[in-house]
Amino acid sequence: MGAWSSGRIRASGARGRWVRFPQFPYRSRWTRAPPTQAKPLLDKCVEDTRAEAGCLYYGWTIKEDGSKLFCRETYVDGAAAGHHLSCVAKSGALGEALEKGYIALDNIDLMGTESDIADAKKVPEFEGFGLGSWTVWDSFQNFKQTSAEEASTADFFTIQPTFTIKDLKQAEPFMKKCVDLTRNEKGCMYYGWTIQGDKLFCREAYVDAAAVQAHLDNIVPSVGEMLDSGCASLDEINFMGPKAGWSTFKETADSLGGVYWDVDSSFSKFKMPSFKLGPFSF
Repeated sequence: MGAWSSGRIRASGARGRWVRFPQFPYRSRWTRAPPTQAKPLLDKCVEDTRAEAGCLYYGWTIKEDGSKLFCRETYVDGAAAGHHLSCVAKSGALGEALEKGYIALDNIDLMGTESDIADAKKVPEFEGFGLGSWTVWDSFQNFKQTSAEEASTADFFTIQPTFTIKDLKQAEPFMKKCVDLTRNEKGCMYYGWTIQGDKLFCREAYVDAAAVQAHLDNIVPSVGEMLDSGCASLDEINFMGPKAGWSTFKETADSLGGVYWDVDSSFSKFKMPSFKLGPFSF
C-alpha cells in the first residue's frame, strides 16, 4: 500500500447552506499532440465556454511528460452541462482539433446526481460524444458562484484518485469518515465520492498547494485503513494545479504514486466564503 498504509503516515495535529446548486463536473482525458497545432483551438474552447452562465470553471491541464491533456470543468446543474455539450458541437473548435488529428479523445464522463445526469442526457450530444456517467454517493462544497471571473480561486488544485471497489458496503464507513474529516478543512472547496460500476472516484479541490498538503496530512491514514481492509484498491491518483505549487506537497504525493498535471489555461467563476458559523458559510 506504500504511504497509504495507516501505520506509515499519521494525521497532523455541516455544509454551506448558501450554495444551492449541485456541482456537476465533466471528466475528460485526451492524448495530446504538439501544442503549436492544438493550442489555438484549445484556447478557443476556453474563450467560448467563458460566455456560458452555468459554467463554474473550465480549463486545460497537461500531464508532466506532455503526453496527455485533461479538461477540468464544472457546471451548476445537469441542464447547464447539457447546454455546454451543445455549445461545444456548435463551436466546432474541439471537433476540428479531433478531425485534424491534433488530439485524440481517450474518455469523457459526467459526474452528478441521478436527476442531473438525466437532464444532461436530454441533449443529443450526450450520446453523440459517448459520455459515461458517475453517480454521486456523498459530497459537500464550500464555494459560491460569482457572476464574473474570480482571481482568488484561479490557481486552485484538484486531487483525482480512482479506486476499484471490492466490497462497497465494507468501504462505505471509510468513505463517510473521509467526507466528515475533510468537511472541517478550511482550504477545501469541495469533496465527495462518485461511483460507476466497480469504480470509485473522489472529486476534491483545494484553494492552494498548502491546502493540498493539509488535506493529505488529515486524510491519508483513513484512506490507508480502507485500502488495508481490502474493500478497495487504488488505481491511480493525479494532482492537478500550477506547477509552482507542486513542491509544497510533492514528498507526500510521490509516496502515494502521484502523477502531476500543470495548468495550461483556465478560468473560474466562484469564490470561497469569507467566514463560517457552524453549518453556515458567508
